[in-house]
Amino acid sequence: MANFNYRALTQNGELVSGSIAASSAAEVARRIEFLGLVPVETVLAGDASAMTRLSLSFSRPRPADVTIFTRDLALLLRAGARLDDGLELLADDADLGRLRPVVGKIRADVMAGESFADAIAVHPKLFPAVYVALVRVGEASGTLDRTLELLAGERARAEELRRTLLEALQYPAFVLVAAGGVLVFFLLFVLPQFSNVLRDMGAKLDPGVEALLDLSDLMQAHMMEVAVAAALLPLAAWLVLRRPGARATVVAGLARLPIVRTILTFQRAAVFCRNLGILLGNGVTLTSALRIIVDVMAVGDDAVAWTAAADRVRHGGRLSEAFAASDILPPMAIRMLRLGEETGQLAMLSGRVADFYEAKLQRSLARVVAIIGPLAIVTISVVVGGLIVSVMTALLSVSQSIG
Repeated sequence: MANFNYRALTQNGELVSGSIAASSAAEVARRIEFLGLVPVETVLAGDASAMTRLSLSFSRPRPADVTIFTRDLALLLRAGARLDDGLELLADDADLGRLRPVVGKIRADVMAGESFADAIAVHPKLFPAVYVALVRVGEASGTLDRTLELLAGERARAEELRRTLLEALQYPAFVLVAAGGVLVFFLLFVLPQFSNVLRDMGAKLDPGVEALLDLSDLMQAHMMEVAVAAALLPLAAWLVLRRPGARATVVAGLARLPIVRTILTFQRAAVFCRNLGILLGNGVTLTSALRIIVDVMAVGDDAVAWTAAADRVRHGGRLSEAFAASDILPPMAIRMLRLGEETGQLAMLSGRVADFYEAKLQRSLARVVAIIGPLAIVTISVVVGGLIVSVMTALLSVSQSIG
């Protein structure tokens, strides 16, 4: 007999844990189910690696886990499985990783009588408002499997776009970090070799070189503080940017830059039109779709404009006219939306507009990425080269005066 630690969910969705002596993990699962609980995780007591996996399973799931869950549940429902059976199978699926405890709670809520949409709505960070609204429509129309397939496809497409953009940004990020490292190395280890000689000899220095020598001396005097700051600043920035309010503030600040403002305009247009096309194409009314989308888009300085546009449509205004009154969408997107209203094909044209601006977004980012890397290299080369020339000129003047 061995001791097993377990965690399970009650029918009310509460998480309970305990320890059972049994011959195998399967026997532990049978005992837990006999007690009317939903098994979430069972590990052998003292198994450090398993406990590590257990702790990881209760950390925040990844967006990719939600996509896998959506796709697999759609396949199970299409194969004829009942919703509770599909959720039970997925709660034990290792492919879902950190999402498994959440799936177990969703199943418990469904078994307690809640709808699937209500069960996932209590996890807004994992299942956004658009996702919940489409699931609700799918349940009401009896097409939940097709709705989930659509959601899985759209999430996979969005994640592929995000992955492509992140991969494109890796090179300029590496170049910027490397260039910064070269500059710091020059300030900490190269300039100090010349600082004392130049100052003792009374060499005439340029104001820029003098300022950098002072900065080098300051960094040398506080070497430990510089090392601690270099280690802690990235961590502090990551922790701050995890907060939605901080991210919105940073995005609002960046949005004032000309190039960044254009890129963010393309991104807003793509996201808005994509969600609008999906919701309208699945039977959601225009006013309801706008209410859902505006809750997602209305962040930062543009929140008032998004809300005002949605209010105009809700009070009988046309969609294109409501957004033409502000600059939150590009003019071409507004013209295409107007054409969709006039032809009765707003859902289809919204999807086409989203495709168009996603392509423009990728091209714009590719151009920016192609500029940032070389620009960083040239800038650091000019700075370091200028310093070397200035220092060598000063040394040459000192040697000539001595000679």
